[in-house]
Amino acid sequence: MEINYVDLNNEDFDPELYIKILVAVAKADKNNGPREFEYIANQANRLGIDFTRVWDTTDKTFLISGKEVSRLTAAVIIKDCILLASLDKNFSLAERDKVYAYAAKLDITRSDVDYIVVWLGVYDVLDIIWIRLISGDLH
Repeated sequence: MEINYVDLNNEDFDPELYIKILVAVAKADKNNGPREFEYIANQANRLGIDFTRVWDTTDKTFLISGKEVSRLTAAVIIKDCILLASLDKNFSLAERDKVYAYAAKLDITRSDVDYIVVWLGVYDVLDIIWIRLISGDLH
């Protein structure tokens, strides 16, 4: 699923921080593999960020604290952390806990995280409906 609302021309969005946090999240989960890494690499490429450099210099323990993060950057980070965690169709309790921990550091409430999860579910349903519509399989 590809949901993008930001680009390099948006001064409220920090693409480097966004990619660093996604890398840290991906590295923190030993079950992540090529799909998750490819997703981050594609996002980095789309945003003009050198994925290899960020991958090589960002550890799973990368911390957000002390950085000023816009609400937009924070929300996009949380959305994509949830997308990463859900690529295997299972947003596990451990993954959910990690997302909540990052959200707290980014001043995103638990209820906002839950709202993003619901929103992503609705988006997924709309995507399925769209695919059925364009394939002619409406039944």
